[in-house]
Amino acid sequence: MLAQLQRQLNEIYRVGSVYDVRDFLITDPETARRYGQASIRPDTEEALLLAPDNDELAVSLYLDAELLARLEASDPLTRLRHGALDDLWKVVEGISHFNYVAWKASQDREVSLLELELQAEIDKFVSTARLATDQGDAGLARNLHRWLFEDVRFRAHLKPAEHDRYRSANDYAARYCRGLSAAVGEPDNVLLAELRRFYRLPMTEKISHIHSRAW
Repeated sequence: MLAQLQRQLNEIYRVGSVYDVRDFLITDPETARRYGQASIRPDTEEALLLAPDNDELAVSLYLDAELLARLEASDPLTRLRHGALDDLWKVVEGISHFNYVAWKASQDREVSLLELELQAEIDKFVSTARLATDQGDAGLARNLHRWLFEDVRFRAHLKPAEHDRYRSANDYAARYCRGLSAAVGEPDNVLLAELRRFYRLPMTEKISHIHSRAW
């Protein structure tokens, strides 16, 4: 499942070869908390763990074993179910974070937390929309934007800076993905070209592009 979801994102963005996320996977919460230096909250099921290692960056992706088991059981690659979307989105978010950090590192470019969250929100929308289209589920595709961006609730324990970051990422992604939805009639290669160009823009240019909605 992880390989297929990562492959889907790799094919969308064409950023070259990236590491197999399964080689960096942690599924045990105690191990994740140890690697994350106790920064992982008890109810966390997904987290990208980063630590400087001399002149390199050590990366691990924590996805809780029970989360992965539920996702395998629901099998979203065969049939999406509204009640199982949250599990799918958590896993896609983790893969998105991993891919983006790996790609930015290969370019010797820094990435902000807001940029990571913005890209993950877009990836959740695009990945789920493509699965819904492939499965012929027009109803799910039609409601996806509302479920992902309008019905969102943020955890009460978030610090003000965290809440602002997640809110901003959600708002920017909602506007960008509404533009993608409006362009559904465009040829697939046009939408892919847009996604690939946006992926490579610096953060300031991404925000300007979202405000201009120019494509």
